[in-house]
Amino acid sequence: MTPSKFHRIGVVANLQKEEARPFLAELIVELTRSGLEVYIEPQIQPLLATTAAVEIGIGRHCDVVVSIGGDGTILFTARQYADLEIPILGINLGHLGFLAETFKTDTVRRIKEGRFLVQKRMRIVANVMEGEKTVQSFSALNDVVVHGAGFTRMVTVRTAVDSRLLRDYRADGVIVATPTGSTAYSLSAGGPLLAPTMEAILVTPLCPHTMGIRPMVLDPGERIEIRVLGARAKINVTIDGQVGSFVREDQRVVVEKSDKVTKLLVPEDYDFFALLRDKL
Repeated sequence: MTPSKFHRIGVVANLQKEEARPFLAELIVELTRSGLEVYIEPQIQPLLATTAAVEIGIGRHCDVVVSIGGDGTILFTARQYADLEIPILGINLGHLGFLAETFKTDTVRRIKEGRFLVQKRMRIVANVMEGEKTVQSFSALNDVVVHGAGFTRMVTVRTAVDSRLLRDYRADGVIVATPTGSTAYSLSAGGPLLAPTMEAILVTPLCPHTMGIRPMVLDPGERIEIRVLGARAKINVTIDGQVGSFVREDQRVVVEKSDKVTKLLVPEDYDFFALLRDKL
């Protein structure tokens, strides 16, 4: 593998994590001392306990974005900068860590040497439709979930694949996931594990009220349409477990492969199967 030379480093951090602030300050000092240019988000600057020189604003000029926190921070970073397709290096301060796998130690040397593998991870887009009009659009690295809200979450869901009826069922909702998202909510709902670099779309019913409903793995070119036929409460569409919106019963959610990918940097010795053995 030919090392990639990184000179302009964007930095995103989840400052709600106790370890993040001291690690962030230390990392920025080390990066700048090494002659690298550091770019941060505007909201980080007032909270940054260092006098190291940094620039404000992460954009196409950055060679890599370092995401400090955990999987949730990577999901935020990937969504925030999805259009830029800048490689993301995740540093795990959390626990589960299927995405953020880089060790905290020796980070600057690793960045300077650039000895990482680049994995292109498939993304999906979800459009909330009224007739033929798109009223909202979302992009996800992990999953799109259409589900009931509140205490009475049961919904009656109609799912179609490329305008062909899959089936109607009663459940708490439905998860449409990428291979990357197969280790997240879909796994908890009984979905299969998929190799994260493959291309496929996974449809997993959420607590269906019949044993005859099973998760399905579909071709990445398929277009999945979800319509709620009836619900006892409000209906939500949730993106990567972080953002979303209410959906009315006269609307539908259409999910399909995005033309954008997320580029994740992983160590040279990255082993997905070893990761599964460790985490599960």
